[in-house]
Order: sequence, then structure tokens, then C-alpha cells
Amino acid sequence: MGVRMVRPWGAVLLHTLAAGLAPSALLAQTVIVDGPAQTVLPSLTPTLQVRAIGLGPSRPIQYNLQVATTSDFSVLVLDSTFNSPDSVLTVQITRPLPSQATVYWRVGARSFIGPQAQSQSSGARVVPAWLTLVEPNSPQGNRYDIRRPLFVWRSAPVTAATGPWRYDLEILNVGRPEVGVTNLRDSTYRPAIDLQANASYRWNLRAILPNGESIRVYSQATFVITDPLLPTTTLLYQNFPNPFPSAVAFATCFWFDVGSDGAKVSLDVLDLRGNLVRTVVPGNDGIQDFEPGRYGRGAPGASSNCDNRFVWDGTATDGRTVAPGVYLARFRANNGAPTFRRIVFKGR
Repeated sequence: MGVRMVRPWGAVLLHTLAAGLAPSALLAQTVIVDGPAQTVLPSLTPTLQVRAIGLGPSRPIQYNLQVATTSDFSVLVLDSTFNSPDSVLTVQITRPLPSQATVYWRVGARSFIGPQAQSQSSGARVVPAWLTLVEPNSPQGNRYDIRRPLFVWRSAPVTAATGPWRYDLEILNVGRPEVGVTNLRDSTYRPAIDLQANASYRWNLRAILPNGESIRVYSQATFVITDPLLPTTTLLYQNFPNPFPSAVAFATCFWFDVGSDGAKVSLDVLDLRGNLVRTVVPGNDGIQDFEPGRYGRGAPGASSNCDNRFVWDGTATDGRTVAPGVYLARFRANNGAPTFRRIVFKGR
């Protein structure tokens, strides 16, 4: 049914109200619904206080609770009918409302010998996100100097009749699963094994309720375990954000390492036909010979994880914005075999 009735006042309050009302007042049938006042609901399963006024002494009362994602109630996410002897009751929604949806609710009530009274529609309320990844989840990417970083997330509250949440977590190394754990009950996790240094990781999390409803959320960008020592190999990481632009990043960023011998580096953006779109390295400074080290990262303490010398903003060499689509980053060191990374440009 998706709702549960709680009867904190019982029939005593009902009878007291009815005894104190004049016959004309009993004819003024109405339903009043009080719910959370916040624009963003505090829970996926909010509690409503319902009062049916003027329905007379006939019992039970039949209630109909509707929750919709449209103000005209043409798209219902909950439509529940139930009976109660009480004219004042607490209704606990137990079916989780859709993640981040805008919802409205109303309640109808009628005795078996009278017409239905209808409450006013609530104002718009926003359902909180079922699941949010907290860390690592920077749109600019994260980097750690420890091999077992702490993964943190949060879930929207649900009533005890609906929960608790459990979680399945997956960590991928360049698209390949490396760590997988299931049935987690906490909102943090630290891997039991060391992650690889100088590898591009992503992670995702599935949150599951006892009734089987679930949601999976993916990290916004990659995270990297950085080795404090100089890198031993020369490599290009996956650019981020990807696709781009994003809500917080106008351009996509390139990280690359240069191994212990140093290297002459080139980094170009190509279209899928192999035509040159833009050269990133060498850039305006003309530098192409790089000492051993890590490049593309933001300065320590900076708000961004990106060095603006190694970005692509979706423009060609002539400054014109290119068409949305898939492009390739081509990275070459010392005229060796190139490495390619796929870039998705969403357009301006």
C-alpha cells in the first residue's frame, strides 16, 4: 500500500471534536493535511498529519492519499486507499519517493454515507537524492598519496519500516573492476588491499532497500594514487571531466607522467578521421622536452586539480568551437607508439 497509519490520538479526540461542533459545522466537510514545511523533504518517506472535519459520526472513514510529480496529479507515484475509525491520524509513507523529484500530495476522505472531502494540494516539495557520493568525487578529479583512501557517501533517511540501506561498492582501474564489496551497512569504506599508484580509478556504489528498490551512482571523475617518488614510466591518464564541459569545468584536463629518463612529449586532439584539431603540447611556451615528473596537476593547495597549460576547451587551432562529438587525445613520448584516450565534447 505504501503507507502506514499511526493513531496517537485515537477515538477520544474524534468524539470530543464531534460533540463540540454545531450541526451546521458538521456540514462543512474538509480535509487538512500537514506535512514537512521544508522545500527539500527531510526523508524519502515523509510523515503527514491528516484531519478530516465535518464528516459526521458514520465510521469507518475511507481515506485516499495521492502523491504526484505534477501539480494536476496526472502523474501519480503513490495512490493509496485505506480505512480508519479516526478523523485525526498520522500517515507514514513507507514507499520511497522518487529521487530528486518534485512532488505534491493531497488526501481525500469520505464516510460511507457522504460525499468525499478533498484537501488542498500541498506546495511543491523536492525529494532528496537517494544516494550521494561524497569522496572521492571532485568533478576535477582527486589524488591521494595513500594506497587505501577512504570512500564516503550518504543516503537520504527512510523510516524504519522501509530501511535499512545496504550498499555494493565497485572500484575500477581504467574500466576494469579491481575491488568489489557487497552488503556494506556503513556509509564509509576503506579498501582491504593497496590500490595501484599512477593508475586512473573510478568507483560506483549501489544503494539497496529491503524491498529490492535500488539506485546506482557513479563518480564524477577519476581519482589517482600518486607515488611521492618520481614516476618510473611515461603515460597519459584519462582526461577529466569526460564528457565535458560540466557544471563546474569549462575545459577537460590532461594528466601525464614522464619517467625517470625524461621525454620529448607531444599531445594532440584529433577528430575520428585522424585530422588534427588542436595541439596541447607543445603549448604557447613551446616546451616539449620534459624532465621526469608528474604534469597536469594543479598546484598544491589550489582549488583545482588541473594545470591550465594542459587543457582543451573544445576549440580548434583557429579558435573556433568544434562540433559536439567524440574526439581522440593522442599522446606520444620520444616518437614512440602513441597512446590514445577518448574525449567526449558536449558542445557549447
